[in-house]
Amino acid sequence: MKKKQIRRLLTYALLFTGMMSTTSFAQTDIHVLDVDQGLSVLIESQGHYMLYDGGDSSKSSYVVSYLQKEGITSLDYVVASHYDSDHLNGIVGALNVFPTANVWGPDYTADTKVFQSFQSIVSEKKLTVKQPSVGSLYKLGDASIQVLSPSGDDYSDVNNYSIAIRIQDGDTSFLITGDAESESEEEMVSSKLNLDSDVYIMGHHGSGTSTSWDLLQQSTPEYAILSCGDGNSYGHPHIESMEKLEEMEIHLFRTDKQGTIVASTDGKTITWNIEPCDNYTPGDKNDQPAQPQKEYSSVSSSATTAEVYWTPNGKSYHSRQSCSTLKRSKTILNGSLNDAFAAGKLDPCNICVK
Repeated sequence: MKKKQIRRLLTYALLFTGMMSTTSFAQTDIHVLDVDQGLSVLIESQGHYMLYDGGDSSKSSYVVSYLQKEGITSLDYVVASHYDSDHLNGIVGALNVFPTANVWGPDYTADTKVFQSFQSIVSEKKLTVKQPSVGSLYKLGDASIQVLSPSGDDYSDVNNYSIAIRIQDGDTSFLITGDAESESEEEMVSSKLNLDSDVYIMGHHGSGTSTSWDLLQQSTPEYAILSCGDGNSYGHPHIESMEKLEEMEIHLFRTDKQGTIVASTDGKTITWNIEPCDNYTPGDKNDQPAQPQKEYSSVSSSATTAEVYWTPNGKSYHSRQSCSTLKRSKTILNGSLNDAFAAGKLDPCNICVK
């Protein structure tokens, strides 16, 4: 049994027996706050705190209040992944309230009122916005934080300037990519930095332009956390992103369905404040996969007898059992292409089926 599968079983055993909350082990907590259509993540470890993004203006006071209820009086790091309002507004609110040692932000400017407010509060507090270099490591209590992006300095889409980080505590790890699109994700994969993560906080609210196959195959998360607003006008999450998670049997938490999600790790086991919902429903119910399904009648008779592989919950068939998208699957079925079609697996895997 794989190490991550063992940790999953231990996590659920703790959850169901009620042993999670009473033990005073040293731990790192990752809070993905329910800020509607936005992102805000609090990382706390041994009395040290990082706030990664702060949601939109309507949730700024909620973010401040949440931190105060956690007993936080100052912040070691405040990170503006990029300068879109649904990430930056709450950062301005937090900087107004909490003394802060370090502020990170990408190296570009935005012609918006919230960015001007961000610059003003940074200046007022006599702080400097730093751009941490890719690959650099920082300590936060028991956790180490490595910067993964941005690698470039001339993106046409400002989402690709997002500061992505990987948090590690012992044997457990978390990946946060802000609104990074596939271009930045490819740069992360090509960097050869360690992306392997137990938990992936989904890029760009589950947009179809993020959460690429390459990133998922490199990071192989056990869990994903989606932060988006219920019934948001963007149609997040996109159907392709949801199908990728379901195909790889990645357990899913959603702030739009479950509220604030908290993961706690003692360096060996991750425990949760709630069970995963595993609700892979896209934001737009009329959304259709970009890759058309292959019709049974269009496949030659010789091809239909070839051996293929699939999972009980996936929608695709695979030509190789070693396909990277099957890496985390506990149950892999096999048979002819006819068998796969009969089981409703009509989509060819876009990785191993040429």
